[in-house]
Amino acid sequence: MKIVITTCRRPTPRTRSLVKDLVAVIPNAVRIVRGHLTLSMLALQAFDIGAARIVVIRNWKGNPRFLDLYTVTGPGNAVRMCTLVLKGFKLARECGWGLPSYRPRRLYISLKDVAESGIDESVLECLIRGFCMHVSDVAKPPRETMKVVLERKNERGIEYIELKFVDDEGSYRGPVLRLRGVARRCSIGPA
Repeated sequence: MKIVITTCRRPTPRTRSLVKDLVAVIPNAVRIVRGHLTLSMLALQAFDIGAARIVVIRNWKGNPRFLDLYTVTGPGNAVRMCTLVLKGFKLARECGWGLPSYRPRRLYISLKDVAESGIDESVLECLIRGFCMHVSDVAKPPRETMKVVLERKNERGIEYIELKFVDDEGSYRGPVLRLRGVARRCSIGPA
């Protein structure tokens, strides 16, 4: 299932870099330059290329702050599923580990990590459904997959979730997202 990743209408250089990093680690992700496109026109382009999801990275005070996840329901129609709120992020180049050397075929999260993480259900639902993740209990991931690792963190009394991507060799790749939570919960029925 293809996912379109794009920016708000006035992106900053860091927003464009975050889009590039996310496209590299999310399977079947396609970057579309937003320009002056409305949401309807984005949904039409997504429908034309066979994408089922749209992720729009919105800025707040010049920095990426919100990930709006939409489901494409038809030509020119998209319905917002949920909105993830970012506390912050680090690009792959800032972490020093780079982007994957291959296009991942599948994005998955460990069933054990989901059960033991204690992370809010609305965040997990938004991530799993929005990014088309698979929940798996395999010990060794198949080749050309990316595993999502979620950790609860607390910094100066503020709780957040750190999301990292791990390739099939166990190396960290791509950006690190720090999620504050969900501003708008999933509003679409079963996927």
